[in-house]
Amino acid sequence: MSVENLGSIIYSFFKDYLIIQKGLRPASIKSYRDTIRLFLQFVAADSGRKITRLVLEDLTFKRVKDFLQHLENERRNHIRTRNHRLTILHTFFGYITMSSTCR
Repeated sequence: MSVENLGSIIYSFFKDYLIIQKGLRPASIKSYRDTIRLFLQFVAADSGRKITRLVLEDLTFKRVKDFLQHLENERRNHIRTRNHRLTILHTFFGYITMSSTCR
């Protein structure tokens, strides 16, 4: 999967899926945006690359687990906040799975 494909998946997730298909309100979309941004920043730091150089294969189960621990330990997020971010990641990865099977 190329860099452009990851970028286009993220773009489609927000513009097509969250706004058009799910009809989320702007505040909800901001919450999704913040979570995806934090996760991508974490993955970029963990992989030693810029966010623009990440590929889909960088978004691993181990990195999700490490990200959740990072939220609790370093960012001191409450468990409810951590779980909310996990729900957003579930939605995002579900969308990735759905979009890859439709191609």
